[in-house]
Amino acid sequence: MPKKSDVRVSRPLVRAPNPLLSVGQLGGHVKRGIPHPKGKRTGKTMALVSALPLAEDSDLMVLTFLDRSDPVETFDYLPHKGDNAVIIAPKSEVHLSVIHGVCPGDWKGLKVAYGEPIEEPVDLDVDPTGLDVAASDAWVDLVDDLGCDCSKVGGWPLWANAPVDIEDLVKRPLRFHHRLSSDLLDLKLGDGGVVFVFVDEDGSGGAVCWQQAKY
Repeated sequence: MPKKSDVRVSRPLVRAPNPLLSVGQLGGHVKRGIPHPKGKRTGKTMALVSALPLAEDSDLMVLTFLDRSDPVETFDYLPHKGDNAVIIAPKSEVHLSVIHGVCPGDWKGLKVAYGEPIEEPVDLDVDPTGLDVAASDAWVDLVDDLGCDCSKVGGWPLWANAPVDIEDLVKRPLRFHHRLSSDLLDLKLGDGGVVFVFVDEDGSGGAVCWQQAKY
């Protein structure tokens, strides 16, 4: 049994049984309060990927945006290129819609709630691509047994490919916030496509990137 200090607790995201029980949203768009940002390279309006609480008891929301004006060519996989954004804003200012996106590549949105907590041991904080076959199989089995290879808030990133040094790229301290796989929303990223969202330690913003698993 791992020590409490050796685990991180994640909360899987599940489809909300009704909108009143939701904690946030995947896809859709922000209909008022926070304007959708535009990509620095393309000048195109970005799509809303997720809107989730900064913490379970927080009155702040983490809004994640990616350019999907020409899916998936402009769906930026690097967190520092400018066609993606993470905005943290008061929940009271964020008004969401699940339909009629503002970008041609937008997804229809869905309301989400938290599932049961998962204790993720530090054993998961490894590069699965750097393991030998036996260790890699054990890592995958542990992920499967815990059921944490999903859309979730908290825990370990569980990189789909080689880990990305987000802090080195953006040149500031960040912490992992949530990951989105295609279990709830088809991200149109091919097999194994996963989005990873990080927030600044001071709560001022964040960074986002995506990976596609190699087979």
